[in-house]
Amino acid sequence: MESEKTFFEVKKLISSGSIDAAEAILSDLASSSGDPFVRIQCASVMMIVGRNVSSEKVLEELYENLPEDSGTLFQIARAMRGLGRADLAAEILSGLEGDDEVLREYALALNLLGRYGDSVSATAKISAPSLRDKVLTADGLSASGRSQEAIGLTGGLLKEYPEVYDVQRSHCTALISAGMDKEAVKYARSLLKKDKNSPDANAVAAYVMHVEGKSQSAGAFASAALRSDPSHLGAMEVLALSLIEKGKFREASIVAGAMNEKEPGNPAAVKILKECGGKS
Repeated sequence: MESEKTFFEVKKLISSGSIDAAEAILSDLASSSGDPFVRIQCASVMMIVGRNVSSEKVLEELYENLPEDSGTLFQIARAMRGLGRADLAAEILSGLEGDDEVLREYALALNLLGRYGDSVSATAKISAPSLRDKVLTADGLSASGRSQEAIGLTGGLLKEYPEVYDVQRSHCTALISAGMDKEAVKYARSLLKKDKNSPDANAVAAYVMHVEGKSQSAGAFASAALRSDPSHLGAMEVLALSLIEKGKFREASIVAGAMNEKEPGNPAAVKILKECGGKS
């Protein structure tokens, strides 16, 4: 296919440092292609190389010319959310029938937009909520000021999934949102006491230290987690955020790119990539 040849050429240009030339080719391809997923791929590559303005332009033009098939619309919405346009994704998803898959994606888009109460309402409609859905609900409750509900939910999840990093981190988020920072620190320390080499325990400690504004400690714990598990998403996120605080945007974008490669559309990775776009 012609588009595959074009992306191959773009990859070579990017490898050689010719970002402007790559951006121009991608812009032309996105404008001429009638395939929405080719256009999404163009936007994705643009975002990864820090050309956020061009990436968003491609997505906005796609949004103005959407297909009618609901299955295709869902895939487009999920891709747009994964490329940092949760606003466009939410608009698309709001018009689709609310089965679990749609509600799940809609809730995540709403959460990313800061519409935490609406996100919690969306997850409440999911007929068979996954653990990830429950964590998203807890984080939404924390962010919307319903801290005690969040603590109750994460406390219950910890009894069922005591070793799951996302649950551990969400519990710390709930505690901190309730003003129980000392308890969050104490909990993080208890995990380290069980196993000081655990990547999850170190990543939880890194997260808590980052939220508490202790960047040096956060970076140290994140590095310790990554020594045990080089692909730990939570630790990579804190490391990237620590690098941003030091003004090391290129290094942070590399870490975020690795996160996005492991989990395409990872919300934290996308946020970091957009923050680093065009900065060096």
